[in-house]
Amino acid sequence: MPLSRRTYEIAACLVALAMLAAMLALLAQAKGLLLANGQPLFGDFITFWSAGRAAIEGDAALVHDRAFLFTLHEQAVPGVQFVGPWNSPPQFLLIVALFGTMPYPVAGIVFLAATGALYIYAAHKLLPDTRALIFAVTAPAALYHLGTVQSGLHIAGISALALYWLDARPRLAGGLVALLAIKPHLAIVWPLMLALTGRWRAFGVATLGSIAFAVIAGWAFGFDAYVRFFENLSASQGLISGQHVATPAYASLYASALGLGLPQAAAIAMQALSATGALIAAIICFRSGERTTQGAALCAATLLVSPYLFFYDFTLLAVGAALLGAPRDRFETIAAVFAWGAGLSLALGYIAPLPLCPLAAWLVLAAALKRAGSAAPRPAPEPHT
Repeated sequence: MPLSRRTYEIAACLVALAMLAAMLALLAQAKGLLLANGQPLFGDFITFWSAGRAAIEGDAALVHDRAFLFTLHEQAVPGVQFVGPWNSPPQFLLIVALFGTMPYPVAGIVFLAATGALYIYAAHKLLPDTRALIFAVTAPAALYHLGTVQSGLHIAGISALALYWLDARPRLAGGLVALLAIKPHLAIVWPLMLALTGRWRAFGVATLGSIAFAVIAGWAFGFDAYVRFFENLSASQGLISGQHVATPAYASLYASALGLGLPQAAAIAMQALSATGALIAAIICFRSGERTTQGAALCAATLLVSPYLFFYDFTLLAVGAALLGAPRDRFETIAAVFAWGAGLSLALGYIAPLPLCPLAAWLVLAAALKRAGSAAPRPAPEPHT
């Protein structure tokens, strides 16, 4: 007998309450802005704030210098024992510079409130009814942002709104896609989808917007900032391959394979095969599916292509599941449950480092592929003139 919607809602709320209780237990042991484990309040946001503060003080050229960044961490939270590297492009530095003008705790609250509001607004647009927001706000990948104030909420919110307005307001959707340049590895599938579906107005605005965004950031921080960003990418790759960060924090198939003890060559091969298969499946959905199916495939494929992903990035998978709407059969129900719970990989990974996040993404992609296969064939879109 299938479980009722109310049962799923109660289960989601219980998991969320357990997570909140764990966060409050850590907060109760904090001394000021410093947690008992040496981590700062607001977690990874200290890196955003430090990079932003460096930018407004004229030290943008040093944002990839971890020793320098740590001095700003200490200014924000004295006694902190955490150093977060800045791995993002100059476009994101342009955004976090705004928060670097504020005191650290104020900036953290404002950033969390703004990105949380964006995420909830976008979820409200996509979901079939207000009651379904229960699943959006209790999704572990989203809820974790209360502890580690990261980029997952605003990437998911921007992506969701771009997909929601893609046909009704294509220029606005294209402008939102351009904003995803702050995390380019999470925008890599967008050009393919827009081109294959003939959405040329959105494609054009996204292209011009991305160029303008890059030029503005280059003008603000110097165009050599892009050279430093690309030079720093090797250090970012080394973090994963060397497993210098707790492996469960990483969520790609590549990182999961390394966490299971597989050789790096095998992990790379698995990631490459999965990414190739995901792109093929996504292309089929782009050519055969409707907007919601295409959007779900885009979200899932994005999270299967990149080897550099964290648990909080899988807030985007909740967007993919929301686009599919209410599950139509048992398989889609399983896909929706896994999409909702993908972020639990952070906690469960310390017990068994299984590839929960890639599995969840593949389930959503398979559900989208199944929907596309059952849809009536439609002609290729006419070129826009």
